[in-house]
Amino acid sequence: MTRIFSWPSIDDAPVARGGPGIGRRLLTLSQRLAAQRYRPAVYALLATVIGCGIVLSVMMERTTAQIRLRSAPLFEHQVPLLGELAHLEDATQRYHHAINRLEGRRGAVERFLETDEAFGEDLTLGLARLREGMGDDPEVAQLRTVASRITRAGPRYAQALAAQQAPRRAERTMLAAINRDLIKLRDTIQVLEGRSRAAITASSNATEASVAGITRMVHMFNVLSLLTAIFMMYHIWVRFRSEDELAHQAGHDPLTGLPDRRTFELRLQELPEQPYTVVLGTIDRFGAVVGGYGHGFGDRMIQSLVARIDATAQRHGGQVFRLDGANIAVLYRLARHDPALADATDALLCSVRTPFTCDNHELFSSLSLGAAGFPDDGITPGALLRNADAALRQARRAGGDQLLAYSRELNARTEHRLGLEAGLRRAIERGELEVYYQPQQCLSTNALVGFEALLRWRHRGEMVPPSEFIPLAEETGQIIALGNWVLRQVCQQAALWQRLGAQPLTIAVNISPRHFSHGSFLDNVCQALHASGARPDTIELEITEGVVFAGGERAIDVLRALRELGLQLSIDDFGTGYSSLAYLKRFPIHKLKIDQSFVRHLAPHTGDAQIVQAVIGLGHNLGLSVIAEGVETEQQYAMLRGWRCDEIQGHYYAFPLNAAEATAFIVQASMAGGHAAPAPAALAG
Repeated sequence: MTRIFSWPSIDDAPVARGGPGIGRRLLTLSQRLAAQRYRPAVYALLATVIGCGIVLSVMMERTTAQIRLRSAPLFEHQVPLLGELAHLEDATQRYHHAINRLEGRRGAVERFLETDEAFGEDLTLGLARLREGMGDDPEVAQLRTVASRITRAGPRYAQALAAQQAPRRAERTMLAAINRDLIKLRDTIQVLEGRSRAAITASSNATEASVAGITRMVHMFNVLSLLTAIFMMYHIWVRFRSEDELAHQAGHDPLTGLPDRRTFELRLQELPEQPYTVVLGTIDRFGAVVGGYGHGFGDRMIQSLVARIDATAQRHGGQVFRLDGANIAVLYRLARHDPALADATDALLCSVRTPFTCDNHELFSSLSLGAAGFPDDGITPGALLRNADAALRQARRAGGDQLLAYSRELNARTEHRLGLEAGLRRAIERGELEVYYQPQQCLSTNALVGFEALLRWRHRGEMVPPSEFIPLAEETGQIIALGNWVLRQVCQQAALWQRLGAQPLTIAVNISPRHFSHGSFLDNVCQALHASGARPDTIELEITEGVVFAGGERAIDVLRALRELGLQLSIDDFGTGYSSLAYLKRFPIHKLKIDQSFVRHLAPHTGDAQIVQAVIGLGHNLGLSVIAEGVETEQQYAMLRGWRCDEIQGHYYAFPLNAAEATAFIVQASMAGGHAAPAPAALAG
């Protein structure tokens, strides 16, 4: 029969989550939330500064206007009045000095009269100005009265003194009266000067107070502006730090902190044209770890293993990048054929083989690596990555835990595989698939008892070996569509043979693990039976024991549902998998199939012979029939018949036949009486 198998699923490791990357993302998130929370405060502070600036400007304008209002009368009246009073005081003092030194000589009297005349003019002009500035002030009126007496008494005193040549008692009395008036005049002038100075001082104090208030407000505004500037600088610093962290995260993996795929591609573009090697790697069976222990456990495992890989790579001059999931890239500035590169990659493989321990679980893992070197394997980053990935895929298909370097033959195989995958997706609609039927013989009667359905694919005029396209279909998921198509074809063929009146024959269909575990498998079987009208007891489903054991209780429930439909069930390739007898008792099956690997080299007194006899005895003791596949020689046939094996299939009895040839085979077997088998030579032809 054709084996349906698949490599362990390591293709699509889940994207890791959590770990220290979450801490960094939460830190950035908290910074953004803090910035959003402080944003109203920032806006309020800026609005306050702007408002204070406007208020300060308005108040400075008002204060300036007040200063101008206070200063206008000061400079228009008080300062000129003060100057006028000072001039009057100076004139009074000169007049006082002149009159006290007056002598009776004619020349002195004439000079005094000139002084008196000038003093009178000064008094008249000064008093007129004072009256304009101060109005009918009592002191101004008193000044006029005293000045009038002085200006009248002075000339009389001078004339009297000139007539006598020497002061008498009357003249001295007159001089004393004049001096008293002069002193009183000076005192009144000083009072008015004091009032003017007080007015000027009050205005100056008010102006100083206003200026001091504005100064304080300016200082307060400066302090507020300084605080705002400090706060804004902090806010901008936090923003820049967040942007730096975002820029770092944009080029680094959040879980491991390593540079990511984008950084790796940019790094390749920046490298000088010197030999270097790109090594792509993936952690084997990581998907199974995540499926069994969860994403959190997988994240911790990734962190630990990637840390080992990074430390090991750095010791050999390599730089590690995390691409996604369990996939990494290592860049070495070494040629691919350099012995140092072999030592570096061997160290990587050994670093991952060390068990990973977490939460009381000890896991053993391995690393698959694919390498491509510049410039031998590609001169562009895209070509290098494509070729290294092709080598990595081949390393994974070969079982993992190894390094494979790129070669042109590998690329050709990859292109061939991609071409097969593309063709397989359209094989059904193009009519390139066909079901062949290999007859099965009952050893006790030598009669034809059934067939096993085998899928064949003719692509571009050539037959593609099942060992090549079945694993590809299993890997890509196309096996589900192919399996459903085979089920429909087999049920239609069984119904056709029933309508032709052929003896009841069983057609065995091999079910792939992925097809059996699909949620729609049972429904598809029911639809195929219903659409064709085939009898369920003529259809036998062959399922490997590993699939049943992996499926657990759900697999047993599906098997029971199939038996309730009336289908026959068998365990395919028995003895090559888990073979748990405890589970075997619970399986609702009726047949065991001995794998051809035990039959191919069957000979007396060998281990294969003992295994085959044990399986036959086990099946009979459990009430099951046993069929051996791969029977090709007379000796194998005789030994199986002697051990009371129930059925056989293989080239010794008949080769696989297409539908028309199988129909002719059934007719030929019927003509032989239904119990005698056709001659092997004739069947082979």
